[in-house]
Amino acid sequence: MGETTAVWANAADLKKTAILLAAVQAVLIILFGIFTGKGNQFVDPLDASKDAFAAYSMFSGVAVMMFVGFGYLMTFAKHYGVSAVGFTMVITAIGLQWAVLTEAFFGQWMELADDIAWHAVDVTIYNLLDGLYAVSAVLITFGALIGKVSPFQLMIITLIELAIHSLNYKVILGGLYVADMGGTYIDHMLGAYFGLAVAWVLGKPKGEPATGHIPDVFSLIGTTFLWLYWPSFVAGAAEAGSVQQQVAIVNTFLALSSSTITAFFTSSFMNEKSQFRPVDIQNATLAGGVAVGCIANLSIKPIGAISIGIIASVVSTWGFNSLQPYLEEKWSLHDTCGVHNLHGLTSIVGGLASVVVCAVNKDTDALIFGEHASEQWWRQLVGMLATLSLAVITGLATGYLVQHVGPEQDSTVEFEDSEWWEVADDYTGAKKEEKVATEEVELTNSA
Repeated sequence: MGETTAVWANAADLKKTAILLAAVQAVLIILFGIFTGKGNQFVDPLDASKDAFAAYSMFSGVAVMMFVGFGYLMTFAKHYGVSAVGFTMVITAIGLQWAVLTEAFFGQWMELADDIAWHAVDVTIYNLLDGLYAVSAVLITFGALIGKVSPFQLMIITLIELAIHSLNYKVILGGLYVADMGGTYIDHMLGAYFGLAVAWVLGKPKGEPATGHIPDVFSLIGTTFLWLYWPSFVAGAAEAGSVQQQVAIVNTFLALSSSTITAFFTSSFMNEKSQFRPVDIQNATLAGGVAVGCIANLSIKPIGAISIGIIASVVSTWGFNSLQPYLEEKWSLHDTCGVHNLHGLTSIVGGLASVVVCAVNKDTDALIFGEHASEQWWRQLVGMLATLSLAVITGLATGYLVQHVGPEQDSTVEFEDSEWWEVADDYTGAKKEEKVATEEVELTNSA
């Protein structure tokens, strides 16, 4: 009876999701028709700082990170792979359009102080690139909630979080002139702690996702794509061909390299059998990319980039091995993909590093900081505290909201594609075989 109720509840939720997606796309068509310009999608090829090919190259790299990197990183759940990749696709698609408008709104709101009136939005490849950056925050949040929220809840979270993201990016951090080229504050910190706040409200799931060898391999594919294209994420918004962009790319690769090496030996050190844990390698290898984002274009020298990668990786691996189990047991904070360890803790490491770097290099990086060079360090600190506060408060509020719009069901089935997707025969067969094997093991143990 409970299983039948769950099926009907899921069907109703999917129907609401389809209606919401259609309605949102219709509204977006109207908004783009009213508030965007006459189609200035092309940039001036004579302006090297706005080279269309260079911009598209960076856009493609970040898009691969979203669709393949984030999507496949979350396929570690044995029976939730289609949901991981499929929901990543729809989040990215809807977020790309919505973020262009929310960022334009808050950006122009800030311009009112300079007596710049509201005006039509010129949609360029750079607007779309900014939209992808914003989507990354939602995908990070998705990692903390995957398998525990319905598609309808997920769409609501996406729309709300992107508006919060734009407010933080354009108004709060923009007003503070926080230096964050690579999104350490803007994307990783906000996305992680917003998602964790929602996860805490929703509580622990009834069960844990099944894992397996092949899903771990697919998840490592996601890690590999994220690793390769991470410099596009960090340096994509910089002036094409500029010294800052080149420095940021080099520093990002150095940080990723050191965090990868560190993830392997710390994973072994923290394992009783000295083996490598797939979850550490899938995630902590990327920790350097998160932490270096806000300082990648500053004067940190190669040793600085390598050092931040090492520190971030150690913190991330420790988070997966020690902190995450503690938070789940003592605080009922269930983090499906461990986004706190990859994105949350490491964003704080990067934020604190930016405070130190800006205090030490206020003269060296004066051209980057401008008139705020002498006070940039405290702007970085205040920006971090403001982002954390905004993420937690709005995440809690969003969590309580989506609690009341999800399907009401009495079911112990979670982390399964069959809840939301039409599945193939081999999926059903594999589930049956797994159930039989589990029952045999339980009978053996009981005997």
